[in-house]
Amino acid sequence: MTKIIQRYVSPKVISVGDNVKYKGKNYMVLINYIKGDKDRKGFIPTENFTILIDKSGKRTTVHDYKLMEIIEPVDLDIYSTYQGA
Repeated sequence: MTKIIQRYVSPKVISVGDNVKYKGKNYMVLINYIKGDKDRKGFIPTENFTILIDKSGKRTTVHDYKLMEIIEPVDLDIYSTYQGA
């Protein structure tokens, strides 16, 4: 049986909440910064980087998105179809 490893094709497709594997450890995407995009506090990154968090709360910064394996992406469709209470 062949294991298929999914990787990101661009940092722009990384979503907060994605479950990923990096250096053999499982993480969740906490923050994804895109070079040149301003965040809500006015920070403009000069490079792409992603901040991951593990189950114990330890944060890890990844500067090469190609090194992350996608375990389970966030399903954004569930939010667009939610009707509320």
